[in-house]
Parts: sequence; C-alpha cells; structure tokens
Amino acid sequence: MTRVNMEEELTLPWPEEESDVGEQPPGESAPKVETILTVSEVNRLAKQSLERITITVRGEVSGLNTRYPYYVYLDLRDREAALPAILQKRIFENLDFKIEDGASVVVRGTLSLFERQGKYQIRVAEIRPYGEGEIQRRIEALKRKLQAEGLFEDARKKPLPLFPERIGVVTSPRGAAIRDVAVTIARRFPPASVFVRGVRVQGEGAVQQICGALQFFDRDWPVDLVVLTRGGGSIQDLEPFSTEEVARTIARMTVPVVTGIGHEPDVSIADLVADLRASTPTAAAESAVPDRQEVNAMLGKVAAGLRRHATAEHQAAGRHLNGLRRLPLYRSPEFLLGRYFQRFERAAESLPQSPGRGLMRSRHRLAMLGSRPVFKLPGELLSRRRVELDSITARFALGGVRVIERETGTLERIKARATALSPLAVLQRGYSITFSKETGAVIRSPADVDLGAPLRIKLTNGDLDAEVTGKE
Repeated sequence: MTRVNMEEELTLPWPEEESDVGEQPPGESAPKVETILTVSEVNRLAKQSLERITITVRGEVSGLNTRYPYYVYLDLRDREAALPAILQKRIFENLDFKIEDGASVVVRGTLSLFERQGKYQIRVAEIRPYGEGEIQRRIEALKRKLQAEGLFEDARKKPLPLFPERIGVVTSPRGAAIRDVAVTIARRFPPASVFVRGVRVQGEGAVQQICGALQFFDRDWPVDLVVLTRGGGSIQDLEPFSTEEVARTIARMTVPVVTGIGHEPDVSIADLVADLRASTPTAAAESAVPDRQEVNAMLGKVAAGLRRHATAEHQAAGRHLNGLRRLPLYRSPEFLLGRYFQRFERAAESLPQSPGRGLMRSRHRLAMLGSRPVFKLPGELLSRRRVELDSITARFALGGVRVIERETGTLERIKARATALSPLAVLQRGYSITFSKETGAVIRSPADVDLGAPLRIKLTNGDLDAEVTGKE
C-alpha cells in the first residue's frame, strides 16, 4: 500500500479572520477567534484531500454486491480491518477472471468520501487477482488460446499401443512419483522396459528441462510411449505443466503421451493436450500398460477359441472326407469313365465309314444345285436381265436431260433478275458513280467534298480521275 502523510493532507487552510479591534499595544496578546465549521464543510474538505490520494492495495473480497445497475460494491479485508470499495459495472463485466467472496485481489484506485454518511471508500480503476488467482487467470487465458487452435480436440490425439515394450518416464528422480510408476509397470506388465529422464518439476528451469526430456524420448531415444508425471502440489508448484512451451512440445510429439500430474482435482494444460490424462502417477502407469492377469486371461480365451476352432475344422474335414468316400466315383471308377468308353467305341466304329458318307453327301448337294433353272438356261436368264438394264439406262438418260433443261431455265430467270438489279445495268444507260479518291466513299452531295478534292468516276467500261473545281 502507498503510504502518505495524512497529517499534511488534512491540514486545513483556515482563513484568518479580521479583527474589529485595533492594533494591540505591544506586550499584549490578541484574543483568539474560534472557527466553527459545519459537518458538510468538514466532509467536503476531507473528500477534496482524499481524492488526491491514489493507492494500490491488496485484500480479500467480502460482501460482493452486484445487483445495482451502475456500480458494484464490495469490501477489501485483511485480518484487522476492512476498506469499502466501489467498482464501475462495465469494468466488472469486462474482467477476464471471476470475482467472488474470499478471492484475493489487488486493486488500484483513488480514495474518496461519501459526504452524506461520512464514510470513506476507494474508487477502483484497476483490479487483478493476487497470488494463485493471477496464476489461474494466466492459465485460463492460455486454455482459451490453445482450445481455439484445436490442441484439445480428440481427433488429433494418438491411440496408445496395446503392448508397449519401451516406456519413457519424465519426472523428478527424487519424488515418490517415479517409484509409483516403476513399481506399477513392473507389477502389471513385466515385459515392458522403463527409461527415466529426471527433470525439475517446479521452480526455475523446470519448463526447459521438461521440454528437453520429451524431445529426447521423441528424437534420440525411441520409445513406444511417454509418461509425464509428478506428485501433488499447489497451483504454483504445478505451474510448469500449464505453460505454453510444455503444451506445444506435447502436441508436436510423434509418440503418445500419458500424463499423471498432481491429484484427482488437479487438471493442467498438459493433461488437456496429452493423448491420455490420468488423475495420479499410479493411474498414469496403469493406463500406459495392460494388466498381465488380464493379458493372461485374454490369451487363455484366445487359445481356447483356437482349440475349439481347430477341433471343429478337423471334425468337419473328416465328415467331408467320409462323404466323398461314399460317392460312387470312389467305390467304382467305371461309374465315371463308362460313358466315355462308350463314346470312344462308337467313334472308332464309325470312323472308317465317315469319308464315304461325306463324299456321298457332297455329290447329292451338287446334283441339287445343277437341277436349278439358272444352271439349265443361263442364256435366257441373261437376255432378260440385259433388256431390263437397257430400259433402265434409257430412263436415266432421259431423266438427266430433263433435269438439265429445267435447271437451265431457272438459271436464265435468275440471271435476268440479277442483271436488271445490277448497278452496271444503270451505268450502261449513261449514268456514272462518283467516289472520293481519298476515302473511297460514294459522293451523294456537293457538301461531301471540298474544292480541289480528287475524285474517281466509275463508268460502264472504265474509270475516270477528276478534281472538284466548283460546287452548286
């Protein structure tokens, strides 16, 4: 708290009253004049003096009252005294931490006096949490930032291996957590090997050592998963596990990370980013490896299932084999080959007679073809086809001449109409067309050219060059 000299601040500038009596003779003292103030004047002077004092004070919130529309009222207390405080509602609503009775805060403001009741108070301009409250405020702000980036999403978290063989442990080498983790892993899953990287878990340098140990297991010493753990402690002790550096290092890990930090109520940012969060170091070790009794029970079930499956397959194969043995094929091979022997015998018997029968069928087909009319009277058939061809040729020739004559008449009519509409026909009647020699545009009016402009005159059988010498 800022200390001020209250005696100097409350020294009142009392005006000296004029005396009605004349100058006192030497050696005689002037009579004292008593100054009397009203209560309002005293409170006003006190308020003016107090409002020049700006202080920063720490205390515990008590009697928080937020039901008024413009101001929030509360008391700042310690073991021996209380200080009334007033806070604007807009400042209270824009705070990034929660104020409640019992919270330890630091406020900065100006002392003031409520004149009507003669009670002094502090008008709060700034307020922030003190001690654990400040740490909690920073942690909550970091949580919101990382959550917005998606670092807490389940979709980005990696599954744990079912049977890890190499487990890295990052913790204090002198704490109880390392003993709990090592004993639990050895008891639950003896085949797993545990590699410990000792680090500081609180205080100066803890963040850098934790990040370095995680990167060591991720890059230099390959393991199947990493257990990050420590025992319980205050929020200040657990603060290294709620830093942005540790959170982003865990997020960049290529191997799964299991955390067991503090006790059941303690939830750090590292717990939220990790692939799996356990409430204690022992619970983290239990989550990292399977229970050997459960593994043995599972293997027993699998072995029994395989045994049942093999027995069932063997019995089914035996039944199938017995069924095959009862088939006629296996009782007598002639059952399957008999019909093929019969076909072979019939083919062997008919093979010597086959060429003669084929030659007889060919002769019969040739005789049928020779008996057709086309082969008996070829001259008569060809003469009829020749007469038909001559008739068709004459019709085509006559039709072609008629088409040519019809198209020629049509072309003559089109030519006559085109000639009548052609500008050349107009020129043949003695007319001409005048063009500007410079632009090539047709001259329709004397206003289209100037004196001296060159012209080109189109006639029926040629052109003339001319020049404008006058206009009407």
